[in-house]
Amino acid sequence: MDANARWTDRVPFAAKVMVLRDDEAWVGEVTDLSEGGCGLFRPIDCTLEVAQIVRLVFFDEIQPGPAVVVDARVARVEDGSLGFEYHETQSVPPVRR
Repeated sequence: MDANARWTDRVPFAAKVMVLRDDEAWVGEVTDLSEGGCGLFRPIDCTLEVAQIVRLVFFDEIQPGPAVVVDARVARVEDGSLGFEYHETQSVPPVRR
């Protein structure tokens, strides 16, 4: 099996997400989503490493209000992108439960 293969299909998606790790935070742009994870363009000065645990805060850019918070693990770190694996399966896009 290809190392980049996913157990669910990824769909292109544009949204802003805040990535929280301990007392650090970065705002990033989503590139794609699936039920099991998401990809982001890597924010400037982002120091995340594979296997770190983070919280992803998904914002609705059209309608102000509550954000969707999802616990995740950093699955991929590349020069221009990041990949995350959710702890629990999510809808596409994630919604408040």
